[in-house]
Amino acid sequence: MNHNKKLIFSRLYWKISAIFILVLVIFAGITLYISVLSANKYSVEVNQKLNWDLARNTVDLIKPKFQNGTVNKEAIADIMHSMMVINPSLEVYLLDPEGKILSYVAPEKVVKLDKVSLSQIQSFLSDTSHNLIYGDDPRNPGEKKTFTAAKVVDQTRLTGYIYIVLASQEYVSAAQMVIGSYIMSLTIRSIFIILLVSTFVGLFFIWFITKKLNVITEGIREFQSGNFNARIPVKNHDELDTIGLVFNEMAGTISNNIRELKETDEFRKELISNVSHDLRTPVASIQGYAETLILKKEQLSHEEQLKYLKIIYSSCERLRKLVSDLFDLSKLQTNQVRLNPERFPIAELISDIANKYRIISQKKGISINTYLPADNPIVEADILLIDRVLQNLIDNAIKFCREGDYINIVIGSVLHGKVEISIADSGEGIKHDELPYIFERYYKGKQYSESTGLGLAIVKKIIDLHHSEIQVFSQPGKGTSFLFHLPVIAVA
Repeated sequence: MNHNKKLIFSRLYWKISAIFILVLVIFAGITLYISVLSANKYSVEVNQKLNWDLARNTVDLIKPKFQNGTVNKEAIADIMHSMMVINPSLEVYLLDPEGKILSYVAPEKVVKLDKVSLSQIQSFLSDTSHNLIYGDDPRNPGEKKTFTAAKVVDQTRLTGYIYIVLASQEYVSAAQMVIGSYIMSLTIRSIFIILLVSTFVGLFFIWFITKKLNVITEGIREFQSGNFNARIPVKNHDELDTIGLVFNEMAGTISNNIRELKETDEFRKELISNVSHDLRTPVASIQGYAETLILKKEQLSHEEQLKYLKIIYSSCERLRKLVSDLFDLSKLQTNQVRLNPERFPIAELISDIANKYRIISQKKGISINTYLPADNPIVEADILLIDRVLQNLIDNAIKFCREGDYINIVIGSVLHGKVEISIADSGEGIKHDELPYIFERYYKGKQYSESTGLGLAIVKKIIDLHHSEIQVFSQPGKGTSFLFHLPVIAVA
């Protein structure tokens, strides 16, 4: 039960969930800040656009009272007072052509600047798109407020400006408080709903993802614990399932390698056992006859001494052959042998080998026949390794032939860029139940124990290196035939 709970709500799930919720909270805070800031800016911008022509309309009322560069303060005060009654947030200023404040109507009569910068006023007057523009706040030096402005012109002469701050400090503070409170409340509710929905949806998907990761982790742990058959179940083909597929492929490769290592270890044990047994016989023979020659030399005739020396020599030769075959097979099995392909006439190689073996075969009453084509195929292969293949196959054929039998070496016709080479004998043949095992290491056959059991294994490895295949056909009492193919480069 605890194990299942661990899979459903793992430490990884809680860590990712905590990070996810933290990100959501930060996002909500940023959203709240931007929303309030944008709402304030929007309200200010709307206020300026709604009152864009207010200063121009006011000029029509103030203009007759602005004469000869002087101000009829009483008349203007009445007009401004009326405007303040209608809209108490306004601050109205009369400026001379250089921006100096001539007169004003403002809450609490607190004005700290005696001059307003004309650059913002010029920008406002030249703007036809009604963009948001800020100007100086005479009551708060260094601060900027939205405004509306208009020129005061006497006939063609500029006599000054009317400059109206659209939101006094008191109004801005109150408006920001109201708007901020409303937007804050609206934003908090919206963000709370979004956070709630996002949290549930996000936690569900995090659970779904971490659940898959837990399955992958459990599969890896099970494999690590020694269950090499453990695999990660894969249902879909998304990124996480791809991890499972890659792990399964890797686990399969590792399992195959482990199986091969076990087989290699078993082979090593079998090798040691077989080699120790095969070496024991010739070594014991050499040791026994050598001791006889040393201890009883005076009692043995010359013929007996010569006989014992021949036996020792034969045993040494067998021992040398066994060690050589073991060394060659080991190099082939560990991929230490590299092909050295060259072009050569296969018929000449077969003729040379056949002539060498005829001396040995004639002593046993076995005839070796070669059937070579009129055209001489030029093959590309490792001549030393192919020489070894032919010798091993002929050696094998001679061992299983009796007096009067024959061995035929045939080079077939060139077909599809390859030539077939066969070594067939009329010997005792191979039983059907033994045929599948003849290329295995140390397989000697049930009725023949003099061989090292390595010759045909070496043959198969060499043919495999040439990317070809060796085939065998046999009938007990009628003989055996081996054949393989080599690539033909040209025909001489």
